[in-house]
Amino acid sequence: MTETRPFPFSRVCVFGAARSGVGAMYLLRHHQVDVTLVDERPPMEFRSLMRRIKRLFVTAHFGPIKGDVLRGCQAIVVSPGIPLSHPLVQEAVDRELAVISEVELASYFAKAPIIAITGTNGKTTSTILTGQMVADAGFNAVVAGNIGRSFSDAIVSSQEDGRPTMLVTEISSFQLESIEEFHPHVATILNISRDHVDRYPTMREYIDAKFQITLNQDEDDYLVLNEDDPIVMKLAEDTAAEVYTFSLTREVEQGAFVADGRIYLAEDGEIQPLCNISDVPMPGSHNVANTLASIVMARRIGVSTDSLLKTLAKFKGVEHRIEYVATSSDGVEFYNDSKATNVDSLEKALLSFQKPLILVAGGKDKQSAYERLNSLIKERVKGLVLIGEARPLIKKAWGGLVETREAGSIEEAVKIAAGMARGGDVVLLSPACASFDMFKDFEDRGDHFKRAVRAYVEH
Repeated sequence: MTETRPFPFSRVCVFGAARSGVGAMYLLRHHQVDVTLVDERPPMEFRSLMRRIKRLFVTAHFGPIKGDVLRGCQAIVVSPGIPLSHPLVQEAVDRELAVISEVELASYFAKAPIIAITGTNGKTTSTILTGQMVADAGFNAVVAGNIGRSFSDAIVSSQEDGRPTMLVTEISSFQLESIEEFHPHVATILNISRDHVDRYPTMREYIDAKFQITLNQDEDDYLVLNEDDPIVMKLAEDTAAEVYTFSLTREVEQGAFVADGRIYLAEDGEIQPLCNISDVPMPGSHNVANTLASIVMARRIGVSTDSLLKTLAKFKGVEHRIEYVATSSDGVEFYNDSKATNVDSLEKALLSFQKPLILVAGGKDKQSAYERLNSLIKERVKGLVLIGEARPLIKKAWGGLVETREAGSIEEAVKIAAGMARGGDVVLLSPACASFDMFKDFEDRGDHFKRAVRAYVEH
């Protein structure tokens, strides 16, 4: 059991009323902290929330920020979608208020060890797989963070049931920016590649945010790093934690690695074969890497090899991550990879298939260098269907390489892609873009795609 730290503030402003902010509000009120909830979106978007706010005696300010909303507050909890450069956050800094991220807030009240997982890609898959390994080993595994439900909400709703609890959290760079005392017992950085250029003007700023995950770890903690990623491995020299690594290409001293088509575990000077790569149920070498990371994390908290292998045998992957949807009567397979919101994720998806691909891509541009994938597009993609605001940019990069068509909706894209495909081909939604131009989030985009595919296949 982890001892909680005393929370030092009696009145807090929570900035942002989405999932993280609402979770923070509930957690603070659960501990009798007065809360001012602020969100710049119009009040009409919060009608259902307003009833709950009144019952909790929370002061709310929705719409354009007017007046002194920070009056009486000693700290501000900033939701991950809000940059620290925002004027209200800067006003809080000028007033010398504490600026706290939502995961930092939740960690004040966490009564169990924390496993924290970050990286540009693969976080969700590795988090869910690790959580399942932990649960199957007999722990009360609570999976939260930048996935499903907020860390704060998980702290409020988790119930002790006699089993030891383990908090398995997916943590984004946004959530790590303002970490001060957040202390995971096991932390992992899966990989780092260019992303979120609208938030981080330089790569150095993005890397520094990711590296915050080990800020408070000590010699009794573990840091799991990707030995195939030179950026990630720089952190091995700048952490107090005991370092374990994983690799697809080389043998490691402590951790897990791949050789001769098998996964091996390296611990205490001994090397133990675990399973064949073919036993990993998710397509793509990137998912093998995610699996290696999960194996190392699970082992660090005492999960037996027999237990984790049983979990791996039944694990079917994660929704919206190269998720099989259906096969049409003429043999065309459909896969949903809506979580691929950047070029690096798309690259991994393209490398996961050997069959000819009809790629559905596009959405809200993230200032991506699409041209970086030109040779892979030409090699792997048979046809391209573009959606969303980024259509002109992607068409400029790839339109001359393969047959390219455009669609005004995801439903139209499915019909066009199916018409371009032949038996044995794969239609893959892997957008390489954010979803916010057409959808609420990537889950919403993936759900629309799956409904459209099933409607097409059935009819």
